[in-house]
Amino acid sequence: MELTDKNYEKIIKQNDKPVFLDFYSPTCGPCQTLMEIIDNGLSTYGEENGVYVIKCDVSRNPKLAEAFKVQSVPFTIAVLPDGKLKYPEIGLKDTSYYFGIIDKLSGKGSFFSKLFG
Repeated sequence: MELTDKNYEKIIKQNDKPVFLDFYSPTCGPCQTLMEIIDNGLSTYGEENGVYVIKCDVSRNPKLAEAFKVQSVPFTIAVLPDGKLKYPEIGLKDTSYYFGIIDKLSGKGSFFSKLFG
């Protein structure tokens, strides 16, 4: 799912689930690698565990990039239902890191990340 300036309210503000948010640029190599991780399992894993996994193109949504203070991509952050921000991270991490964040957001600890550790 793609976050835009237009659907921000619905996806972030009017939502009762945690959101794992990936800010990316289509011209960024590490961003493309992270998008593959998201498309090849992370999004489905998040959905199965009650966590939305959302992407946001910074070039098309500069207001959101500014609001989240994105200065470099890829930039990931979790938005909790109460609006609190957790786990901000700049740069590409190991696959297990992202699955571990989903585990934390879903309250499952880090079971999946242990499989890749």
